[in-house]
Amino acid sequence: MKDAIIITDSTFELSDFKAYAKRLFEFKEANESKIEYYIPYEQESYFSISKDNSMFDLMEPYEKKIIASEFETFNIFACLFYDFRYVQSLVASIPSERKIFIDNDHGTIMRKEDFLSLNSYEEFIKGFE
Repeated sequence: MKDAIIITDSTFELSDFKAYAKRLFEFKEANESKIEYYIPYEQESYFSISKDNSMFDLMEPYEKKIIASEFETFNIFACLFYDFRYVQSLVASIPSERKIFIDNDHGTIMRKEDFLSLNSYEEFIKGFE
């Protein structure tokens, strides 16, 4: 399974993902801090989003500095998935006036526009060199 980390302002919640992507996905509530999408019996359709602000403590100092400079307060969401296109579709559904960053968990934090310009998960984990 692959992963990505989405960083938003603190007013952004799991319900916002559901609202913005309602035409794309029918999310299932796993619990109050996690939503899931999958098509039963279809391999590699699964992805989930979990709110987990404690991930900030695990980030590198330069990543923390970027987040602190961009957001007064923030929320962090962990995404687990098989198909990179699902996450790109989800991110694309978020209105442009909502500031978000995506962390590849391999040392790169990127803006929405940069993330959406990627062609594959391999490009995503490669990050910016």
